[in-house]
Amino acid sequence: MTQKTIGQNTGQSGRVNLSGPELAQFDADVGDPIKIDVAESKGIAKAIIENSVEEEFVIVSKPVNISSSTGEINE
Repeated sequence: MTQKTIGQNTGQSGRVNLSGPELAQFDADVGDPIKIDVAESKGIAKAIIENSVEEEFVIVSKPVNISSSTGEINE
């Protein structure tokens, strides 16, 4: 698991940008340390959450690209 710091539009690597309702809902402040983990599927993300002692999570998803001309999914 990687340690990162919450930032707001900093443009600096090593920071996770949260703002507005996401930051308020997560009950965190700019500069607070957070842990980052990457999961390849919903099942893995669910397992990380269920087996963690942490109380809150920010889940970031990578959208699937959909070709507008063919309707095919490009990953």
